[in-house]
Amino acid sequence: MRRTITSLLVGTAAAAILGLSSGAAQAQLQNDTLRFATASIAPSFGRPEQGTASPSVYTLWPIYDSLTRVSPKGDVSGLLADSWKNIDPTTWEVTLKKGIKFHNGKELMADHVVAQFTYLVWNQEAAGTVAYSTNQRQAFVGSAERIDDYTIRFVTTQPNPELPRQLAGFWIPETKVRDEMGTDEFSKKPVGTGPFMNPTFTGGVDGFMDLVAFEDALRKPKIAKLRIQALREAATRVTSILSDEIDIAQGVPFDSKEQLEAAGHRIDVASRPSAMGWRFMSVRKNSPFHDKRVRQAANYAIDREAIAKDLLGGTTVPAGQCATRFTFGYNPDVKPYPYDPVKAKQLLAEAGYADGFETEAMVLPGSFPADAEIYQFAAQQLSAVGIRTKLTVITFAEWLDFWFAKKPGPEGGLGFSDMFQNSCHNFNAIPFDSYPNLSCKKNPGSHCDKAEEAKLDEALGEFDVEKRRKLIQELMVLNRENVPNLFF
Repeated sequence: MRRTITSLLVGTAAAAILGLSSGAAQAQLQNDTLRFATASIAPSFGRPEQGTASPSVYTLWPIYDSLTRVSPKGDVSGLLADSWKNIDPTTWEVTLKKGIKFHNGKELMADHVVAQFTYLVWNQEAAGTVAYSTNQRQAFVGSAERIDDYTIRFVTTQPNPELPRQLAGFWIPETKVRDEMGTDEFSKKPVGTGPFMNPTFTGGVDGFMDLVAFEDALRKPKIAKLRIQALREAATRVTSILSDEIDIAQGVPFDSKEQLEAAGHRIDVASRPSAMGWRFMSVRKNSPFHDKRVRQAANYAIDREAIAKDLLGGTTVPAGQCATRFTFGYNPDVKPYPYDPVKAKQLLAEAGYADGFETEAMVLPGSFPADAEIYQFAAQQLSAVGIRTKLTVITFAEWLDFWFAKKPGPEGGLGFSDMFQNSCHNFNAIPFDSYPNLSCKKNPGSHCDKAEEAKLDEALGEFDVEKRRKLIQELMVLNRENVPNLFF
């Protein structure tokens, strides 16, 4: 019997459940292959520009490192970067650690970092990727310049005191190899500085990826080989754990806890903060959700306490803003909407929907613990007040196409249905990172409010960190009133 680890991500809507067996099996595992299951291989395979969130992070994190990283509590530390200093409101200098090697043996130098950010800023091939969008809407890097072999000067297009935190959202590849190969070939033969290298992809996004340890990595690998396997259904991941086909599973349902423990697995829980929910396509004038009262009604219709207690085992708390308590700008005075179906029906009637209406929510079950059950529960509760909700399951590849408007929807813009899965991750620890569509100027988007946009612009123009925090907290108040999200 091999060591088995079952992983379930939970925080402010999401925890890692870990189960381990015998020490002998653990020794066997450390000398062999760790088999990890997630919902999907990254649609971009090894292309580093396609994101640091689920599910792409599970494919890319073993291959690449970022300049900085952010802890679950929001603390920033250096990864590839040794240090950084602020020169003026739009200028930062970042110094790299020396001796860091890429998988091909070449040393990481300032030229690689400059080349990657120049690619994101100026190369049209990067447009439409997650990293491009993150920079355009949040990091605001306008240029990167080599000062010496290990120092990069970043100039932002507007003041950004949180740049070191946001640099955690960008993987650094071996750009010279990428440029020689071309992006398509590089995505299948990526070269980074991460603990695993030489990936082989079998079966596409629903297949698996095999990697071998890179002994010279900054983050030292503890096993010789890693296999990442796509198992879309959470129940299949549980079955695979029990049948010893995999060792770690992401997104295990809470209701499998007793079954796993009964089979001899030890269960540990660790938090991974994230504000789970759906987003409304409120910019569509022909949609019921264009009316703020309808969005508020939907939020009053959800019993978040029942979700936290009954579906997530009491490991989490209801969410009321697109931030967690460790997020920069989190506002403790912004409370979740209470469960009040009577108020929900009243607001729907005031908005002209006394008889309710039909709608649709696009979801990706398997990304969060118990998410399939949560989505079904939410659809039932919405339907109970008159918002008759059909759930449509899509893939992450489809989600990306809709997000970048490759498949436009009604009235143009994003191609999603009137509600779609879009949780607020704590990764970069800035709440407006979770609101890239707040701006009415940057279409296509899902939400537009002039007062929120003005507050966001004011916050982005403020370099004093505490003043900036206060402005973002004020933005959280406005955003709670306008509710672009259905929070769980």
